[in-house]
Amino acid sequence: MRILALITLFHPSPEVADNMASYASGADALFLWDNTPGGAVLSLPVEAEKKVIRYRRGANVGIGKALNEAVCLLEEGGFTHLLTMDQDSAFVPSTFEAYKRQVAGWQDKRPVVFVPRVNVSRKTTEDWVETQGFIVSGSIFPRFTLSEVGAFEERLVIDGIDVEYGYRLRRAEGHVVQVSAGELKHELGYPLTKRFLCWHPVSLNYSPLRVYYIARAFLYLQRAYPEYVDRRLVRKLVWMRPFYIVLMERQKGPKLLAWFQGVCHGLGGRLERDAYRERMNR
Repeated sequence: MRILALITLFHPSPEVADNMASYASGADALFLWDNTPGGAVLSLPVEAEKKVIRYRRGANVGIGKALNEAVCLLEEGGFTHLLTMDQDSAFVPSTFEAYKRQVAGWQDKRPVVFVPRVNVSRKTTEDWVETQGFIVSGSIFPRFTLSEVGAFEERLVIDGIDVEYGYRLRRAEGHVVQVSAGELKHELGYPLTKRFLCWHPVSLNYSPLRVYYIARAFLYLQRAYPEYVDRRLVRKLVWMRPFYIVLMERQKGPKLLAWFQGVCHGLGGRLERDAYRERMNR
């Protein structure tokens, strides 16, 4: 088992080095993809620095391009598995090695994506639990899965790439398996909470750019994969967004405009229509 770890960076904080240290020792090589316009300054742990085989710095193109470049590097370098990591994610100490050992022992030859427990400290009673979806961060893709299911959908740019891949995985009669030994700590947005009488809403408080891509992606996916899409999730992530923006968040005007554009482009089902691509590097 030879693991290539892809880490996508965007204005990384100093804590990113500590996050990388939680899994660098268990990876055979690291591919750093920096989306920070102009490049970021990042001090890496010595152990991690020795394993970096490619460090791309350039314009912000989202995560889809990074994922597909990692797939190419995986094949060129003869790696067997791809680990995909967000800069704000870290494994709980000692759990990555246990996660890796369980993945290495998997025998089923169907396409599969392995995922750890995310922000859940209590282990399940079973070593393997089949689950419906996954997030990119912390996931392990065997090379045979990537060969059978295909490349990632770059046109989604940021959001929904993992969801779309999961739908195609299921169409290919594959599955997502949660490995109980792995435990990942993962940050989600910049949450806001408020109290309105008995209602205590929580908003993930995404930027206008993310509001646009989330609305666009999930309405596109609803059209492209009607047999799988979770309409409750679409309602929460798309149709409820204006209420959270108006009631709880700043930048109301830019976020509402981004939401409207995302809804229009997503309902049209054409990912070529991208209102924010040129703004990603401003």
